[in-house]
Amino acid sequence: MKTLYTNGSIHTLRSPEETFRCLGVEDGRITWLADAEPADTAGWERVDLEQGHVFPALTDSHLHLLYSIVLAASSFPICQVREGRLWPDTLAGVEQSIRAWCRENPRQKLMVANGYVTSAVAQKRLPTRQELDDWTGGRKAVVYNIDGHSSAMSTALMRALKIPEEGHDGIFSGEAHEFIQGRVTGLIAASVSPRLLAQGIARFTDECARYGIGRVCALDGNEDVDSDWLTAALAFIARRMEIDVRLFPQYTSPEKAERFFRLQAVPRMGGCGAWELDGSVGSHSAAFDIPYKDRDDTGHCYRSREFIHTRLARAIANGVQFSCHAIGSAAIRQILGLYKELLPRDTVDGAPLHRIDHCEFPCREEVETLKTLPLAVTVQPGFSWLDKRYLKSYEHFLTPEVIGRQIPLRELAEAGVCLCGSSDSPVQSIDPYAQMLGMVDYYLPDQSLTPWQALCSYTVNPARMLGELADTGTLEPGKEASFFVTDRDLTAAAPGELADTRARYTVVRGRRLQPHAGTVSELLRLLLRRPKKI
Repeated sequence: MKTLYTNGSIHTLRSPEETFRCLGVEDGRITWLADAEPADTAGWERVDLEQGHVFPALTDSHLHLLYSIVLAASSFPICQVREGRLWPDTLAGVEQSIRAWCRENPRQKLMVANGYVTSAVAQKRLPTRQELDDWTGGRKAVVYNIDGHSSAMSTALMRALKIPEEGHDGIFSGEAHEFIQGRVTGLIAASVSPRLLAQGIARFTDECARYGIGRVCALDGNEDVDSDWLTAALAFIARRMEIDVRLFPQYTSPEKAERFFRLQAVPRMGGCGAWELDGSVGSHSAAFDIPYKDRDDTGHCYRSREFIHTRLARAIANGVQFSCHAIGSAAIRQILGLYKELLPRDTVDGAPLHRIDHCEFPCREEVETLKTLPLAVTVQPGFSWLDKRYLKSYEHFLTPEVIGRQIPLRELAEAGVCLCGSSDSPVQSIDPYAQMLGMVDYYLPDQSLTPWQALCSYTVNPARMLGELADTGTLEPGKEASFFVTDRDLTAAAPGELADTRARYTVVRGRRLQPHAGTVSELLRLLLRRPKKI
């Protein structure tokens, strides 16, 4: 079937200004792009855009799909912005929220709470296991700090994970938190029924459609479990989802990652999990050269140079796209030094780009190095926007000198560095406009991006990063017909307008995404779909 979208503004994103009035689609591809309709429209289905604006479908370049689906179905956010402030802001308020959830969910044997903000709570700490035991009536329970790099567990959960509780307050940070998450995820997933799983997939897909997201990069996989059957199950589901998924298996073992290569259009590995080179600011585990403001500690890198060198060299030699988490300056210096040593001098035009994820606090030397290497940097400036106004973790925990070192977005964008926007969901909502708001109204005002540059970080740049720019990223004849329609011209939107953006609807490869019921029968139909590459 041929479909003609007309009476709107089609933004190709090949430049800030280029627009057309009509877009033709056939067999999931763009066949017509012009200001005037084709001379012969017989057999075309017409869709009136009603003066709407059309943009290429967005890509979230860094999220954790399994956690996003499972936690959407089985967790609750514990700290939220209300009337211009974060609540709860004391442990007494946290206790109130947890007790209320337990009363409302008497049959739920495992409590999972997300979005705890240590810096906003007066006591500046997570609850202890003894407090969680009291508040939950002895249930298995875990509370995740908002950055996803520290947590608190109840005694029952520690026992289920076979973690000795003697002398332990139940608060985990650094490697003690990072490298047990496969076991925690396994317990959480085991508590999710088929009905809740169906609801989680439906909610996630509907959210993507609501925001205009047509593709996500899923950084999933846990190396602290033997078989990691959950990631294999996720890959099975992801290959059949309506949105496109690009999987980065989070293993340091090439043998573990290789079993997914046949499912991928391009072999990939890395991300967070076992490839976290450090932690985060809010958990005092990001690796810096300067001590934290509130303690005599700089944090440290989790992996040795030799450990990374061996695995990165093998990935590059075998044509495997590689990604890893680095937030503090010491961790960024570690991975950038290895990229500088190991990347080939001549890069293939259109090939996927190796990545650094987060890259929040590079020193000047690392900024200059980034400009010279064929790398992609995935960023989440929505977090720093939120932190500046509500969380205050940077000003509580970092010196002004370190705060001023935040990644210079505009400088790097103007130097041609491939900046890719992302949410790190479920650490943050997948809302891409919250991240774009953080880009155009950046923590460091003189490094703010233009709206067009922010849009490119979710469209053109991810396509370039994935090596798929010939097929996606812009709207051009011959490319995939994946786009969304919205009421606003996002290339000229003010920050407040950008933040409130929603899609009227989203189209992926010519097919309009429809709302989901989240039923078990719907899940069964999804599982029977023809698989595609991830």
